[in-house]
Amino acid sequence: MIQIGIIGCGTIGSALARAIQKRFSKVARLAYVSDINPGQIQKLRKKIRSPRFQAVSISELIEKSDFIIETASVDASCKVIPKVLRADKNILVLSVGGILKISNLNRLLARSRGHVYIPSGGVAGIDAVLAAKTGKIRSVQITTRKPLRSLRNAPYFSKSGLRPEKIKKPTLIFEGNASEAIRNYPENVNVAVTLSLAGIGPKKTRVRIFASPTYRYNMHKIEIEGSFGRIVSQVTNLPSRENPKTSALAIGSAIATLDKIFEKIKIGT
Repeated sequence: MIQIGIIGCGTIGSALARAIQKRFSKVARLAYVSDINPGQIQKLRKKIRSPRFQAVSISELIEKSDFIIETASVDASCKVIPKVLRADKNILVLSVGGILKISNLNRLLARSRGHVYIPSGGVAGIDAVLAAKTGKIRSVQITTRKPLRSLRNAPYFSKSGLRPEKIKKPTLIFEGNASEAIRNYPENVNVAVTLSLAGIGPKKTRVRIFASPTYRYNMHKIEIEGSFGRIVSQVTNLPSRENPKTSALAIGSAIATLDKIFEKIKIGT
């Protein structure tokens, strides 16, 4: 049995814990969890029937687990990924923006027997971007529209002086590249970083973010042009009931990635 450790027991971490118990129980078990908030661990124990997993430090979790899942934060992932790679372990990363903060990632990957797995997240078309990258990609843009309530705590508002309560209708609140977007919205645009890593990089990937109190869904539109032709994909996601910052499809994407890792048949690019 593959001993899995989950770092971060919030909405996505809890959903993946349930999936491990119900969907992957023949090949894996949740063995260890870690969270800076002990209350989150207690909530998780109530959500899943088997409380046999142990709550440990991140260092102990990495040491004892066969496979690590990170669902904590951008700040956590940028610290955890190097430790996992140095331990020659594999990790599924949900806070993808943290990858951009690791200056020596290529060197770590070259020296490690471990792998970093990144799910597509709450967007459609990452498989097509990977295929397009085998040729020439000229431009990549993602336009994200999110309910205002899911963005209120973003650092961008304190930096820019823009007050969320002043936004009454659909408003363009950010335009820049993926690196700039994740710095300003670390909890909201990890999909933009995933798209950039699949395609032409974070500095060349354009990001636009619209917010409105009238929006009820998380919406992403991807536009790509290159030697292959043109791709346009658009997704309207229902937010997670537990956390409006998280799309239900993003959780499904993480579970599907575990499917591809653990199952014998690998479907899709």
